[in-house]
Amino acid sequence: MFNQRKNKQFNYKPRFQDSMTDNHREESKDDLGQKWNELKGNTKRKSNKLFSLPSLIIMLIALFVLMYVLEGYIK
Repeated sequence: MFNQRKNKQFNYKPRFQDSMTDNHREESKDDLGQKWNELKGNTKRKSNKLFSLPSLIIMLIALFVLMYVLEGYIK
């Protein structure tokens, strides 16, 4: 019914490009990815299991139950 226009595609190759720089560029991308993975692995924060969201919710529920039980003893 409604035909959408397709995006134009260009096969662009620079006029003055060496194959050596192309190989070097691919190597540098791989090297950059490797360096990024090494740094990313070192900076991971170690989460504290005591303060995780599920444990906090369980502690909150336990607190409310304890308050309810103690309220019965006071009256």
